[in-house]
Amino acid sequence: MNIYSKEFPKTLREIPLFSELSVEQLREISSASSIKKISKNEFIFFEGDTYTGFYILLKGVVKIFKLSSEGKETVVHIIKPFAAFADILLFEGGHYPVSAQALEESMALFISREGFIELLRKNHEISLKMLAGFAKRLRSLVSQIEDLQSKEVPNRLAKYILTEIKNSGTEKLPEPFIKLSVPKSTIAGYLGTITETLSRALKKLKDERIIRVDSKKIFVTDLKRLKELAK
Repeated sequence: MNIYSKEFPKTLREIPLFSELSVEQLREISSASSIKKISKNEFIFFEGDTYTGFYILLKGVVKIFKLSSEGKETVVHIIKPFAAFADILLFEGGHYPVSAQALEESMALFISREGFIELLRKNHEISLKMLAGFAKRLRSLVSQIEDLQSKEVPNRLAKYILTEIKNSGTEKLPEPFIKLSVPKSTIAGYLGTITETLSRALKKLKDERIIRVDSKKIFVTDLKRLKELAK
């Protein structure tokens, strides 16, 4: 992938953090970054590591998670192309509050905090425009917390499937579908539940003929009812 192609700044603009920046400003950011190739199951950083910068995933899948003192894993995010991660501490610095692991062979754009702060010092307009991007990220995180507190697992699952359908670009098909590219245990953790409960929620949607499952693909047979569940 050529990060300096004409199309790449447009890709960066799809990320909430950079959505208000001009094409020229996005090119400045991409030219101050580097590509990192990440092997399957490789850890990108650990909770408590000194913060060095943030990433934009270009290829693959990355799991963002926390471990409790008892060793219980809580999945905070499942990152897919082209999403940013570890960007919240960009201005504050300190230490990574979570860990990140590649679930498959991946590639990411790494933007160092030191280099990025220097860029902002030279171009104050970029930092002002990024405030709007951080506001969008905050709204997304608040929405996720509200879902975990107020919705049952089948409802959370329905919203997850709808989001993945939109991201995969299959929403206009007669039977929109998603491919399960991450383990069920990871999806369950992200939805704030356990694998067994997730399996029961999937069975419920299948029994009600809202979805059908073919190997690692989930096809939506009743999109209207799925959207009602996701509300």
